[in-house]
Amino acid sequence: MTTRRSTASRPTERICVNCGEIVDGRANTRRRGPDIAWFVHCRPCADLVADQMQPLGLLPDGSVDLYRCRTCASLRVCRTKWRTRCHLCLDERSAGTGLAAGARLLSRLSDEPELADQVRRFAGLAVTDTIPTRAAAEFQAMIALDAELDRRRRDGWADLVGDVHGLPWYGERQESFSHGTWGRHLRCDSWQRLRDRSCARCPPEPEDRTFAALRDTPYLLYLVRHRGVQKFGVGGVDRVRQHLRAGAQVVEVVEGRHADVIEAEADLKREKRAAGESLSWWRTRRMPPTFGAGTEVVRAGVRIRLADHLRDGNDVTSRFTGTGET
Repeated sequence: MTTRRSTASRPTERICVNCGEIVDGRANTRRRGPDIAWFVHCRPCADLVADQMQPLGLLPDGSVDLYRCRTCASLRVCRTKWRTRCHLCLDERSAGTGLAAGARLLSRLSDEPELADQVRRFAGLAVTDTIPTRAAAEFQAMIALDAELDRRRRDGWADLVGDVHGLPWYGERQESFSHGTWGRHLRCDSWQRLRDRSCARCPPEPEDRTFAALRDTPYLLYLVRHRGVQKFGVGGVDRVRQHLRAGAQVVEVVEGRHADVIEAEADLKREKRAAGESLSWWRTRRMPPTFGAGTEVVRAGVRIRLADHLRDGNDVTSRFTGTGET
């Protein structure tokens, strides 16, 4: 929590991390709202984001849940019945600490035009638009979140989601404790907390002790469509067929080396983030359950060509369209 030390004759004052107002009393009372994402909030700031995060109910551990921001669709994990908020989204009450990281970033942009272009693309601004401090702060939070998750990425896992103490206000992690980093294990398609390099559901096999052994084995990069959305992802034949059984249609499937496929998927995710691509609430409700949290889901009108990202792969779309082998 954020505090400010006063004189010896007065108790410690608590400050709302989002707007900087002094708050008194216990959490979740008339003047002070509930603590959210590890930090003190005043009542108006807490009420403003009360419905910001949608619980998805995908994690097997009943003590922790996966949440999706209803504004930008980014994900965060939090203990069940606790309150959290988006890693990236600030709001109209954000001030002081909440905007300081954005102000620091803005001071660099005159000397770093490429960085300025990235911030504008992230915020959906034209080249001639002035970058708001809030947009710069949210971009800085995105960079910090990506850096935290990149430290934990490894072959064989996808959809990494974490809980970074200090975001969205500080632009960097403030404390080491969190609700952990979670991901989907590709081999068994199960969500697990990433504690080490092993999977709790997939015991090591003599011929395949780690995912390093899979680097040169064939793997699939796929693109499927359902109603107004399309999903890219990686997996084996069974993973693609799961989507088909849920009502999706195959757009493109490319086969390549496991390591190359994983890298291609990461490139697609980076492009999605850079484009600021997010889905409206009604679109996420219409997705089939196999699309999961929507990390790799975009509007059907977004042009994606998998062969551009996996240039050494083989097009095997016909395996899943009824016009080729099965």
